[in-house]
Amino acid sequence: MTDDAVADRDGDDRLTYADLAVGERFEADETVTFTRESIIDFASAYDPQPFHLGEAVDDAAPFDGLVASGLHSFCECNRLATAAFFGTVAFLGGRGVDDLRWHRPIAPGDTLAVDVEVADKRLPEADDRRGHVDVDVTGRGPEGAPVVTWRVLGMVRRDPEDGS
Repeated sequence: MTDDAVADRDGDDRLTYADLAVGERFEADETVTFTRESIIDFASAYDPQPFHLGEAVDDAAPFDGLVASGLHSFCECNRLATAAFFGTVAFLGGRGVDDLRWHRPIAPGDTLAVDVEVADKRLPEADDRRGHVDVDVTGRGPEGAPVVTWRVLGMVRRDPEDGS
């Protein structure tokens, strides 16, 4: 889509259903680095497990040392996904989240980058105001391997003038 086509939308420069293509990727401009302090602060408020708080754990613990809460990684990556995709699209809300997975633990000092890929799009039969757009969100470590992934089942505004 050209910049002129985007600008012709009565001041709303967000992408609509017709502008999005399956396989299209959006990358966040920022990254997020998890610090010891941020991990403990988040865990203290929302997920107070010993391995997220830096407390001593027994030998049966699944992790060696302090690791970030999966919810913390989800929230931070979702913030970046919003900047890269959800905030640039006429996103009307989610229908759900599927396939949330944590592929490896996040330790203090780990930095994640985020990308969003359009996985599927379809028009619901009974609604001409929005289309269903499902996207895959991936938080990647410095080596590029997925650390946290999920699929957002979203709704995106349709532009009645383009027939989409």
